[in-house]
Amino acid sequence: MNKTRVAMMQPSFLPWQGFFELIYNADVFVLLDDFQFSVQSYHQRNRLFVSPGQVGWYTAPVVKSGAFQQPLNRARVDDSSPWRRKMLARWQQNYGRTPYFAALFPRLAAWLGAPAASLADLNAGFIRLVLELLGWERELRFSSQLPSSSVRSRRVVELLRWCAASRYYSARGSFDYMREEQVFPVPGIEIVFQDFLPQPYIQAASPQAFSPRLSVLDALFNLGPEETGRLIAQGTRRWLSWDDLATETRMEA
Repeated sequence: MNKTRVAMMQPSFLPWQGFFELIYNADVFVLLDDFQFSVQSYHQRNRLFVSPGQVGWYTAPVVKSGAFQQPLNRARVDDSSPWRRKMLARWQQNYGRTPYFAALFPRLAAWLGAPAASLADLNAGFIRLVLELLGWERELRFSSQLPSSSVRSRRVVELLRWCAASRYYSARGSFDYMREEQVFPVPGIEIVFQDFLPQPYIQAASPQAFSPRLSVLDALFNLGPEETGRLIAQGTRRWLSWDDLATETRMEA
């Protein structure tokens, strides 16, 4: 029987390295594009340098009408202002002197300038671009391809079964709700949880003090795809089992 490694996350805007570590370890990565959009979350914004030594938000605006009830694949990008052009200008201003900016900027500009049917579509386009830059070939699926009325843990199990998963790579933050809902663990699927530790690197905008957990763009601009890929792949030294986190939770109680 084939063993399929699966990970899944909601498509974030300009995700951080840890997001891509889940993809790196998976054979199949499911983008949870029909999960509910959360306003002013990582669904629509992420952190990069906005001036020397200062980190701030880069945001993709979303049409507010109905946004609170919409899934990500129905949340519409608000192009009533020239936010795309302004974001490109901010990248040029804050990262224009980094070693890999000139090589990467044209492809990023092409992505950001392309029409997007939804916020999920915009974010998925960036994720695909980064995978191409890193040279990683993975199967990407979308949760909307498997419509369901199930939610949270039961929905995750459905998607894992759909992908014929034997191992599920999960974000560590998911353990609490998975334990509370008492659906996991499930027979035939091993679950391992991420423990990503960002590794310091030289950041042109802050050479003396490392700022972790920024969008993967910061590493790409400063280090290039090859070294960024290496950092991502080594982020979690030891994946945690269900029993590891269950024991840790009992000890903290």
